[in-house]
Amino acid sequence: MKNKIRKTLLLLCAMMLAFALTACGGSKDDDNTDDNTAQTEDNAAAGDDASADDTADDSSVSGKFSSIQEFIDSDMMQEELASQMESLEGSGMSMELTAEDNKLIYNFKIDDPDLSAAMDASALESSLDSQASTFESVAGVLPTAIDVDNPVVVVRYLDSDGNELASREFTPSDDTADDTDAPADDAADTAE
Repeated sequence: MKNKIRKTLLLLCAMMLAFALTACGGSKDDDNTDDNTAQTEDNAAAGDDASADDTADDSSVSGKFSSIQEFIDSDMMQEELASQMESLEGSGMSMELTAEDNKLIYNFKIDDPDLSAAMDASALESSLDSQASTFESVAGVLPTAIDVDNPVVVVRYLDSDGNELASREFTPSDDTADDTDAPADDAADTAE
């Protein structure tokens, strides 16, 4: 179970950074963004082993966190978030991760007022559309580390004043849901 939680955490952080870099990168920086994402994923993987010992302290007896908020508040996740926040420094963006019931909420704030004013809501919506499968996957893996039913990932872009520019909710894709239901379906087929 420790490995599942570690892998889930690594996946969440890598996706979070990739998404943030996609949102604030321009077309002239695409090659550079890909290099930064790969480097950050490598750094996250290296740091993953260091935080593995904390997992036992943060997880419940069942091996899962009891809520999304407990997962976010865990030492393991806080260390990873600090690392991700450092990687966003200088990009003009900051990120806050929050929870509300069954929702994991990413708030990407565009701190630079000039950059915020230049952001086109339709471009942000397009970015959300292009990342849909990524965040559907995140929603799909949440139940492996957290005791949550019907998880939802919410991604919000906020301007420098905290006003919402674009937002979208993501649920596990049908493929993810089919994968988690597969053992039950196989058992039902065998019983017939």
